[in-house]
Amino acid sequence: MERRLEEAVRLLETLVRNREEYFDKSGYLNSEGMKVVMKIIRIIAEELPEHMSMAREARSRRSYESILELLQNLSELHCYDDA
Repeated sequence: MERRLEEAVRLLETLVRNREEYFDKSGYLNSEGMKVVMKIIRIIAEELPEHMSMAREARSRRSYESILELLQNLSELHCYDDA
């Protein structure tokens, strides 16, 4: 599980770092960004189904801020998982 969670966090970091590539000028995910988010959601569905609501919210809002929030939440889960 830990490796898959790391992958989801890494993918979210990629989205955030490459904002111009994955978000439009208004700050919403473009089609390439949505492909990455769908990979992240599949990981969450398989590994952390109890946290699917936050993933679905990020997918439906599609905003840069919602992706940052999802990254923060998954990073916190990953920190607690390592302890």
